[in-house]
Amino acid sequence: MSNRFEFNFRVYLEDTDAGGIVYHSNHIRFMERTRTEWLRASGTGDYWNQGQYHFVVHKIALKYLRPILMDDFITVTARVISCKTTSFILQQEIYRGEILLASGEVELACLSKEMRLRRLPEELKAFIHREMELESKAN
Repeated sequence: MSNRFEFNFRVYLEDTDAGGIVYHSNHIRFMERTRTEWLRASGTGDYWNQGQYHFVVHKIALKYLRPILMDDFITVTARVISCKTTSFILQQEIYRGEILLASGEVELACLSKEMRLRRLPEELKAFIHREMELESKAN
């Protein structure tokens, strides 16, 4: 078993340019949706309705490999690859079936309600460490 979270959805006209190819910035939106669903699935509580901390993208790197097209049914993945005191890094990939379309790494930092770096919440940190442990057992 691995720590790879998957989220599937269909590409709509609103996601594409006039040629029916997904606009490059929408890849980031697809990854954001998947991270949100990953966080929801983590069981770390009602993140959206608490006001003690927030996550922000500190760093992002993407590699576009093949175009994503109108009406494609895609799978976007998220996998934790590292965890620090105030941030963690996810590797994310976008697939059409077995074909890798894009890949990237996203570092998320945790901020306090005063918008200062703060430690990751314990329940999330514990979840991340369990996920990373699953990954190391799978390899």
